[in-house]
Amino acid sequence: MTEFTAFRGQHDGTVKQSVGRVDNLGNKDVLMKLTHAGLCFTDVHYIEAGIALGHEPVAKVVQVGSDVRHIAVGDTVGYGYNHGACDDCDECRLGNDTLCNERRMYGEVDTDFGGFGEYAKLHERFVHKIPEGMAPEHAAPLQCAGATVFAPFLKHDIKPIHRVGVIGIGGLGHLALQVANKWGCSVGAFTTSENKVAEAKSFGAHDVIVTKRADGKSFVPENDADKFDFIICSVSSQVPWDDYFDCLRPRGQIIPLGVDFGKFETNKYISLLARENKVGGNIVSNRYQHQKMLEFCARHDIKPAVEVLDLNEKNLNTAFDRLKKNDVRYRFVLKHQE
Repeated sequence: MTEFTAFRGQHDGTVKQSVGRVDNLGNKDVLMKLTHAGLCFTDVHYIEAGIALGHEPVAKVVQVGSDVRHIAVGDTVGYGYNHGACDDCDECRLGNDTLCNERRMYGEVDTDFGGFGEYAKLHERFVHKIPEGMAPEHAAPLQCAGATVFAPFLKHDIKPIHRVGVIGIGGLGHLALQVANKWGCSVGAFTTSENKVAEAKSFGAHDVIVTKRADGKSFVPENDADKFDFIICSVSSQVPWDDYFDCLRPRGQIIPLGVDFGKFETNKYISLLARENKVGGNIVSNRYQHQKMLEFCARHDIKPAVEVLDLNEKNLNTAFDRLKKNDVRYRFVLKHQE
């Protein structure tokens, strides 16, 4: 067993330097020394759980098991929100490891190591090479935020002919806008702030809908031509779903991504029937989607907007505090010391 420095959430909502542990390597395992890790709002949800935090890691491979084939010592790699699966059930056979009953999700297993620790160990099937030329500070947020916003484009068969709206221009939303634009879609951004209009367009929005209007009028488009085939909700809160259902074209679909534990409430049940609208759940990405996300982002130079801090207890607590206040544009990345 290897022990090392890690950072754990505490019951008082702070983060303390602690000890992390990984067991000895199996024949198919990969041991990684982490270099960068993004801070995701899901880490806020887990801060009082007492686990080693961080799930947007980039690392250098320092040791591999005897039967590892596609990962080598010295490779720059990352891994996603899911750390393992049975690879034998129907969902695994279909490639949906995130739906496996034996999936190993962050926060539920492997609680002694995280992206803010020195080391991590995973089965090689769940480790992804970072494309050549992609900076580690940009690759880190892609391991969760990038994977989460990319998966719906494959999972829900979004095509370049579709009009895609994105609710929220934050850690997820600013990446969703870039992906939708490079996918070839007509892209609209929903924001509560006039101050974010120019920025949303810089990330790839063709038009921006300000939802809190000074004149008090509805932001819902009057014509179906201005409405959306898909609306991706990237915010970690409940939104006025009825208004967004009214922004959908017939057979249009809302895809919630941000984690929130409130009620999903709508009065648009009849609209769901009459206009054949849908709500499509999404839980991060499976391995195939994750790998294709990395390739797509590298090919199209899709980068998260990041603020890089040296990894230490003070900086990590500051980053958590600022994230809770929405005081970051748009992703903190903590850099491990050499």
